[in-house]
Amino acid sequence: MGYFAAKRFNDRVGKKGIYHELALNPDVFIRQTDQQVVQTLLHEMVHAWQHKYGKPGARGYHNKEWAQKMIVVGLMPSSTGAVGGNVTGQRMSDYIIPNGPFVRAYAKLKASGWKLRLQSAPRAGQTVTVNYKTKFSCPNCGLNVWGKPDARVDCRDCSVPMVAAV
Repeated sequence: MGYFAAKRFNDRVGKKGIYHELALNPDVFIRQTDQQVVQTLLHEMVHAWQHKYGKPGARGYHNKEWAQKMIVVGLMPSSTGAVGGNVTGQRMSDYIIPNGPFVRAYAKLKASGWKLRLQSAPRAGQTVTVNYKTKFSCPNCGLNVWGKPDARVDCRDCSVPMVAAV
């Protein structure tokens, strides 16, 4: 859904590998809520932070330093995208920590009226499918339900908001 590539671009006047790339795949915007897209952006921003201020893992490995920063910003790293997954590894996802910094920051962003107004433009011969269902998971007990992408779903047993699976 996104990636960070360190020193991806050269300066046109000769400096090599001095600009980084942070990219999101607009093809997946169609199937995601605005919150999920921002969540992916923050995940990649933590990679950029780690490259500048920390020590990135070898060959894209999501290490403990990265995992700790993810938790600080309000995203729980998980190899499965749900409660109980490993917090480090090569291929990682994450879920939103209930009432954490990300939840509060996104609520302010949404309250400001911000909306993501972009997605991939269809290409000739390509069909675009819109996902009308999203999987939501309880970050405590792992219960899963399906609903509209913008649904607000709470786990009745745990009394916490469920998070959309990324």
